[in-house]
Amino acid sequence: MPPFVLVDGSYFLFRAFHAIPLLTTSQGLHTNAVRGASAAIQKLMRRVNPTHMAVIFDTPEPTFRHELSPIYKGDRPSMPDELGEQIPYLHDLIRALGIPLFSLAGVEADDIIGTLTQQALLEGHQVLISTGDKDMAQLVNPKVTLEDSFKERVLDEQGVFEKFGVHPHQIVDYLTLMGDASDGIMGVPGIGAKTAAKLLNEFGTLNNIIANADQIKGKVGQNIKDNVDNIKVDHQLATIITGLELNLSWEDLKLTDPNSNELKRLYTELEFRTQLQSLEHPNNPNNPRNKNLNKSINSSESKAVVPESTTQLTSDEDQLGKATYHTILTQQDWDTLFQRLTQAKLFAIDTETTSLDYRIAEMVGFSVAFDQQDAYYVPFTHDYEGAPEQLNRETILAQIKPILENPAIGKIGHHLKYDAHIFTNHGIQLQGWIFDTMLASYVLNPTATRHNMDDVARVYLSHLTTTFEQIAGKGVKQLTFNQIPLEIAAPYAAEDAHVTYRLYEVLSKKLAVSPELKHLLERVELPVAQVLTGMENQGIQLDPEFLHKLSDEFNLDMQGFEKQVMEMAGEQFNIASPKQVGEVLFDKLGIKGGKKTTSGQYSTSESVLEKIDHPIVQLILDYRTLAKLKSTYTDRLVIQADQTTHRVHTSYHQAVTTTGRLSSSDPNLQNIPIRGEIGRQIRKAFIAPQGRVLMAADYSQIELRLMAHFSQDPALVQAFIEGKDIHRATAAEVLGIALEDVTADQRRQAKAVNFGLLYGMSEFGLIRQLGFTRAESQSYIKQYFHRYPGIYEYMQRTRQLAHEQGFVETILGRRLYTPDIDARNMMVRKAAERAAINAPLQGSAADIIKMAMIEVEKKIDHQRSLLLLQVHDELVLEVDQDYADELRPILQDAMQNVVQLTVPLVVDVGQGLNWDEAH
Repeated sequence: MPPFVLVDGSYFLFRAFHAIPLLTTSQGLHTNAVRGASAAIQKLMRRVNPTHMAVIFDTPEPTFRHELSPIYKGDRPSMPDELGEQIPYLHDLIRALGIPLFSLAGVEADDIIGTLTQQALLEGHQVLISTGDKDMAQLVNPKVTLEDSFKERVLDEQGVFEKFGVHPHQIVDYLTLMGDASDGIMGVPGIGAKTAAKLLNEFGTLNNIIANADQIKGKVGQNIKDNVDNIKVDHQLATIITGLELNLSWEDLKLTDPNSNELKRLYTELEFRTQLQSLEHPNNPNNPRNKNLNKSINSSESKAVVPESTTQLTSDEDQLGKATYHTILTQQDWDTLFQRLTQAKLFAIDTETTSLDYRIAEMVGFSVAFDQQDAYYVPFTHDYEGAPEQLNRETILAQIKPILENPAIGKIGHHLKYDAHIFTNHGIQLQGWIFDTMLASYVLNPTATRHNMDDVARVYLSHLTTTFEQIAGKGVKQLTFNQIPLEIAAPYAAEDAHVTYRLYEVLSKKLAVSPELKHLLERVELPVAQVLTGMENQGIQLDPEFLHKLSDEFNLDMQGFEKQVMEMAGEQFNIASPKQVGEVLFDKLGIKGGKKTTSGQYSTSESVLEKIDHPIVQLILDYRTLAKLKSTYTDRLVIQADQTTHRVHTSYHQAVTTTGRLSSSDPNLQNIPIRGEIGRQIRKAFIAPQGRVLMAADYSQIELRLMAHFSQDPALVQAFIEGKDIHRATAAEVLGIALEDVTADQRRQAKAVNFGLLYGMSEFGLIRQLGFTRAESQSYIKQYFHRYPGIYEYMQRTRQLAHEQGFVETILGRRLYTPDIDARNMMVRKAAERAAINAPLQGSAADIIKMAMIEVEKKIDHQRSLLLLQVHDELVLEVDQDYADELRPILQDAMQNVVQLTVPLVVDVGQGLNWDEAH
């Protein structure tokens, strides 16, 4: 008789999602997890051929374990949206296949599996549990077997002992001792997998280990005695319940016939063509149609799309209508278009170039649109074989330069900063920026879509644009725009201008009903884009010789770290190999905290290693830090800099982060370590030219000041008004001691809580930062909120607001949306709540630094100073040495008074011959 089969549905779901590349239907629905999990379940059924079976899923509601421990599973990452949207489809598909599916709100899948296993045993059945969860090993006995169906590994009683070094009945004690970071089971410090197995083999049970802790030498025995209370909690967390009241009969667990109509509906919506064909031809597996459809799920045919000169943008004629696209090749056609340009009050404009890198891009042509009806492409340098004669670029640009530089004539663009750079390359300073559809989309809702033209047009115009890949191809064979025939390139280019104009009409109406967002676009984002254009053009000077020397020093330090690691490990291995690092740390050395990925290898990511307190782990992290900084900065900066001027030009991005913060790339200057000797060394490579200095103006503790402003907490507000050391003041408040009696360690703990709350740290994260026991940490945080009730009220108020309206706002009214705030999964929902609490603070800081950039740009003498960089809450300028003292109060006044808060904004200004000296 076949065994009763229990499937850990949540494991199958996550395993399939991470094992199979993302796949989507033509409508954008992700399907990889549904496809992989359902296929694995059906494969298991074909092999075992059960008569009774159940697939069990977790639910997002908290369980008794969450009440028992606030950090239980609290450090797990949020579920990706691409996975979450697939769960209902997988549930429906399992039921349609005739497989019993069970979940129970507030009850973990493990406990349902444990209870059904016990029920089956009482009725005399063998049980096969399909899972990858090591916790389930505690259920194994002569009649219960574990199987990881993805890895084809089977664990019986002997298999459990061979894998873990303990017997199934010892697994709960084993997990309690070694802990499980992914579940928030803290374990006993200093006890890893090997030590836990050794102790259990020696003493038999956890109770015996505790009773004989005095006999256990060294720190391990002391740690056991010090953590008895935590051990009891962890033991409850690790124990699977087997006696739930489920009210399920054996008949409820019987497989039934599939629902063909429901399967057909699901396979159609999921676009599972092969499965759909098998439904239509169930008795003919060799049908040629089935063969033809039995291809790789990634295979597809593609061809270039050649738009017609008159293009129907959408089937909805009432929305977009028809547009005529014109290619301007003759002087007569140009004269007509130029006349229209001279009379226009505004127009949409877009440049076509040979590269996305504005510094090396050559203009191939430009397109304009004045209304919905027509769009024009003016080509210059299409140079493929048989290309028609085109207008002279320099002549045409010289003719339109007065129009492009006239601030009274409005320019509409999508990512105008890029187009402005291209015109700058030809001696034209673009003026009259009145609307940027990329920035408008970002201001309206930063999370609604990515903000490239294709996606924005799809969301706001219900229009699928012709993509660049469709006309140019992909990969190494991709053509540059000048190589694309005009009959293809011209409609594509004209569409860019036309769609930009249509987006302007739609998005400007949406902004008109929200004065705050309209103000944010017109008075903040557009002016900042213009300031950034100048900053990117200026760049900042590097010292190449210093960087070469620093690379050599990093290399020597890395060799030293590597040598120490090998000595500690007792063997040679490749420190740059995550696989080998994992095997050495968690298998050979038996360090606690190892967690295998779906590939079967240990994860040695930074987030995993940072949680491990062991000297060899710290050395590996130090090695990686230097390796990353060397490859990203000390080696690469010299290559990225202009080889003549030695100035490096970063690119700033306004429409990327959800909070309004700027990001940068090529190079990414936001990721240079702010504190510590390494970051200081890299900053020394950024220098001022002869006769000049660098000045750095940095907001002091701006997000904590914003917390005081938003919360209006009397104690916090007063501390800032009086200019106190805020972390020392916090420690004094919470501990009830005098300010002068606060120790350095007490200040550090207060700082951890201050910033932990700001950055949405989970309680588990705070416990780790504070270095307290769970009870001590909870007591500290409780006292913190008692002394700062305004902060607690702000957090509660903001959390509620996010639930009610789906977004929170910055000081300027920027909307920061919280799409996961009502997620069914508790971990996802809690993470969204923490992010919502932080978002107004981080977003307001972003608003303030942007306003400061605009104000500083207005007030500085551009002959004697240049604004070069914006990094976090800091502005970096290059200044004539004899102007620095005069500029300092101007900078402070401009930055400290861009907005009025309940507490003062404070700006620290430094100067030096390099960025480190100025910072």
